[in-house]
Amino acid sequence: MSFQDKLVNAITRFTNFKFVKCMQQGIVGAMNATMIGSIFMLLMIPPFPADSTFALAVAWREFAAANAEWLNLGYQIGLNAAGFYILIGMVNAVCKEEKAPLVDNLVISIMAFIILQCGFLENGGLDIGFWGSKGMMAALVIGYVVPECNIWLQTHGIQIKLPDSVPPFVAEPIKAIISDMIVMAGVVAIKLILAQFGFTVGSFINGIFAPLFAVSDSFVVVMLYCILVRILWFFGLHGNNIAGSVVNPILTANLVANAEAIAAGQDAPYIFTSAFQNWTTTGILAIVIATMIFGKSKQLKAMSKISLVPALFNIGEPTTFGLPLVLNFDIFVPYLIVFALNGAFPYFAIKMGLMNTPYLSLPFTIPAIIKVGLMSMDIRAVVVYLAMMVTCIFVMAPGIRRYDKKLLEAEASEA
Repeated sequence: MSFQDKLVNAITRFTNFKFVKCMQQGIVGAMNATMIGSIFMLLMIPPFPADSTFALAVAWREFAAANAEWLNLGYQIGLNAAGFYILIGMVNAVCKEEKAPLVDNLVISIMAFIILQCGFLENGGLDIGFWGSKGMMAALVIGYVVPECNIWLQTHGIQIKLPDSVPPFVAEPIKAIISDMIVMAGVVAIKLILAQFGFTVGSFINGIFAPLFAVSDSFVVVMLYCILVRILWFFGLHGNNIAGSVVNPILTANLVANAEAIAAGQDAPYIFTSAFQNWTTTGILAIVIATMIFGKSKQLKAMSKISLVPALFNIGEPTTFGLPLVLNFDIFVPYLIVFALNGAFPYFAIKMGLMNTPYLSLPFTIPAIIKVGLMSMDIRAVVVYLAMMVTCIFVMAPGIRRYDKKLLEAEASEA
């Protein structure tokens, strides 16, 4: 078996772990809510200096002040409750994998999440501070463990037997009542034990993962991520999905933490987030443009025309498999350098104060030149993007020329 086959088998086994598959679906479950919450946040916090007298800035500030209450509600319910939506996505994924009823498992999982995550405030209300970025890791754990335990109990006979004449919509919750009570007894026991030490499940899990969250924002991690994703793509594997299954929970939590900080008038604490992640895919367009400029062979001319429009909307598969980038050693080194630059340029631009930290979630397919400015609400990000693109195009030039020369020789021999 070749090295490539061994690599593919190892990665396939990892991505097929039930928890990993469910985690990917759980994170996606919160995507639209975070995007909608980001829109409310954008409307609530105008992207202009406080002393700007520009007509649009003045009108925007007046609109935000007059509608602050419902704009903040949209932000809180959309973006600042992302952990709650991840829980729902996770439970749905587990039930699909196990072919189990959704509604009962979802209800008890939500009950468990509220019990384990919420504390009581002095006025008797509930503290839902762990429903946002602080509660995402806990949402993944609770959303997996609670339905799995409930399903396991039921499949091992812990359920009420009912005659077939009872309608399914009535039978299912009655059958599950015993297992539900056992699971909830376990949840309450965990709550009481952790409460003795001043923890919720969220604070306990975050304490375990705190070193990982700290390391995740370093330049070294950004570079490792950029290079690993592209090495996987080089072997024909979907690098974004594979690496994303590991880092996406952390990067999504980082993004929500940034949004919470900006909404509170503070500086964004993290650079490497799911919004910053969008920067790391922009190299595809640079490769296509470099191919259009430096490619003379019929194959590269045709490929660049086909790939240009998808690349403008951040879709890289036509380039990856059409150029191809897969197992193409002629362009492997500049290819890696380009995507390393996709991480390095924005990272150091933020560190040096040349652009704001991204804190808004936007759809993946918005053209990058527009998206990079909107994610951080900073026109300087577009300047950084253009400088990065020009650099990446020239970095790709030697590899494209080398590969193009081989194609021209092959075309000449065929002619």
